[in-house]
Amino acid sequence: MTERHPIRRTLLVAALLVAAAAAGAYAIPSNWVVGGYDTDLIKQFMAWRAFAAQTLLSGHLPLWNPYTYSGQPFLGGFQSALLYPPNAVFLVLPLARAVNFSMFGHLLLLGWGMHRLASRRGLHPLAAWVCAAVLPLSGAVFPHLFAGHLSNVCSMAWAPWIFLGIEDFHRGPGIGGLILASAAACLQILAGHVQYVFYTAIAAGVQALVLTLCDGSLRRRALPGVAILYAAAALLAAAQLFPGLASLEQGVRHARLGFDFASMFSFPVENLITSVVPGFFGDLAGHPYWGRGYLWEMSVFTGVSGMALAAVALLDSDRKREARIDLVIAGLLLLLGLGNHTPLFRVLYEHVPGFDRFRGVSKFTFPATLFLVLAIGTGADAIIRGKVPRRTLGICAVQAGILAGIAGACLLNHPMLLSGFIAEAHATVESYLRADVAADPKFLRLAGLQAGSSLVHAGIVLFIAGAAILGAARRPILRWVPLALLPLELAGFATTHFAASSSDLVLPKGLKPFVANHPGNYRVLDAADVNNGFLLGAPDIWGDDPGVLRRYAEFISATQGTNPDETTQFATFRKIPSVYAMLRFRYSFLPSKQGTVVTEQVKKPMDEVQLISDYRVIPGRNDIFTALAKAGFDPRKTVILESLPLPRPVPSDHPGTVRITGSAPDWMTITADIESPTLLLVTDTYSRGWHAWPMANSVQEAYDVLPANYVLRAIPLAPGHHEIRLEYSPGGFIVGIVVSIAAWLGWLLVIFRRRLLHHGAP
Repeated sequence: MTERHPIRRTLLVAALLVAAAAAGAYAIPSNWVVGGYDTDLIKQFMAWRAFAAQTLLSGHLPLWNPYTYSGQPFLGGFQSALLYPPNAVFLVLPLARAVNFSMFGHLLLLGWGMHRLASRRGLHPLAAWVCAAVLPLSGAVFPHLFAGHLSNVCSMAWAPWIFLGIEDFHRGPGIGGLILASAAACLQILAGHVQYVFYTAIAAGVQALVLTLCDGSLRRRALPGVAILYAAAALLAAAQLFPGLASLEQGVRHARLGFDFASMFSFPVENLITSVVPGFFGDLAGHPYWGRGYLWEMSVFTGVSGMALAAVALLDSDRKREARIDLVIAGLLLLLGLGNHTPLFRVLYEHVPGFDRFRGVSKFTFPATLFLVLAIGTGADAIIRGKVPRRTLGICAVQAGILAGIAGACLLNHPMLLSGFIAEAHATVESYLRADVAADPKFLRLAGLQAGSSLVHAGIVLFIAGAAILGAARRPILRWVPLALLPLELAGFATTHFAASSSDLVLPKGLKPFVANHPGNYRVLDAADVNNGFLLGAPDIWGDDPGVLRRYAEFISATQGTNPDETTQFATFRKIPSVYAMLRFRYSFLPSKQGTVVTEQVKKPMDEVQLISDYRVIPGRNDIFTALAKAGFDPRKTVILESLPLPRPVPSDHPGTVRITGSAPDWMTITADIESPTLLLVTDTYSRGWHAWPMANSVQEAYDVLPANYVLRAIPLAPGHHEIRLEYSPGGFIVGIVVSIAAWLGWLLVIFRRRLLHHGAP
């Protein structure tokens, strides 16, 4: 048999999945999107995908985003996913349709990958389909749709394909598996969520280490294979990685995060109960979540019957070794997900690079769930192939079901018994339930009833599954009962953790018309939706993204009275200092119960470019902040530099004229006629990636772009006529493109050579 048949089959499955994703996208009203009403999708991804699509359709690759943080790297921010091929859908479909297509499509891609991985393990086709259904609908994945985590879902979708390639490499004599795995890892990088890339790589390393200890035949292949595949993936994704790393060097995540910040959203030990009782702490549909963290990252649900199937796998004489290895790997990854709830996290934070750069270590529950699902599939395979589970398992399930039912009944009759537990969770300061709600007797009663009902449901499923296992010795057909219960559980979980919202929620009513009726080159502070500047039509002075430049975040922190050394992507605006005029800041949009309140903060914001001849050189950051905060400082008249400019400006009331002659998100052309040496101040955020070049007829042969007032850009100008192109080109961007092209050509060459050798084989 030639390879045409599997290729054709793969293309056919891909076409069917595309059709299924399109059907899902068009089943939702045209102006509605998957997710809750107050999510990252509404507050970030829709604006960013729309900005990327419009700019790309105009024939330009946007390397810079001028709509958040007074400007920040866009390609280098990773979550823009500019180079991610599936995002081409945003170029051809309306925004809401494209979002839904991407969400559903990547869930299907995730399921397909699990099916392929389980099939490669030799599991029965039906067992492989069980794996394909459980992972996308699990607690570690599906609630992210409600949260609007578009980049999370896109990045998670490639994890099974990476492990499929690793599996092929382990089972085969050649490197074909690493070729697949490297491409999947590259696409995971391009999909935009770096943290899932890091955690998937850690999971691959943990798997390799466990296999090295357990299987002598893999001791020379497992760990080197992981190193090779990620080295190859880095080369394939160099066009994204190189500018991303260059941006990271200047961002808030380049420096080590504080331990308290890095340990935020560690998985709480008590939330292990969500593996079988997903609604114990509430859900995302009608019962507010009262546990620690956010439910979409604090659930490990795989079904009560799913856990029973994993237990079947552990006791199966033929495959128990494989299941035990999968469960050990899952357990180790879950241990990492517990974060600061174990002493291990402090050791990792101090000594392992990467653990001090991210928060939300609970995301380790995703790769842990992937390996747990493989064990569930192994148990399903045993049942499908006619194995009757041991009676011991049935007895344990029945007893656990009775206990869960009794506990649930107690809560249904005395729901306030849970109030102490809720108070303890709220006292940890890790619960985001409002204090007034947590103390409301009505809420406490409903929460107790919800937890009791969930326990009863879990108990019933456990009892039925256990009774079926006990009866399977006489009636073998009963062994199918746990397998039949699983899709019912998954469907029930999905219905209570899914929502769709109107895309009109992206912007409060009235704001876009207000901006349209108040034209001008200014910035705003939209306190509720800081990332939506592109859709609003006015750039924002703030945002909500880890890609914020550290200089800018430090400046904002200092002006708001907080320690700039502890700056993050978050800020609380308590005041609007006059120096914000240099940010071109004009309006604040503040939410209230009656609607959005518009406040004009600066009536005459500064121009985007202007000439200033008075300057001071202050090399120290804190000294610069002190000077900027002084009552007499006027950014319209004086520029603070960190080094001497060349040529040195000469004080003058009329240094010349300047105007912008062309612009795009990441470049502008400027014409200036200068009478005496001066500074050209650009009131946009400074980054080392900004460079200036002379154009035709420019009197100056070279231009320096200097940090001005710590966060803006200044270019020293000599007397004469200037035509300048100011352009953002992040470090390593061109080199990254060259490396990626060369790597992909090499990747294709290896595949072509393998196919030639395959066809030439007797």
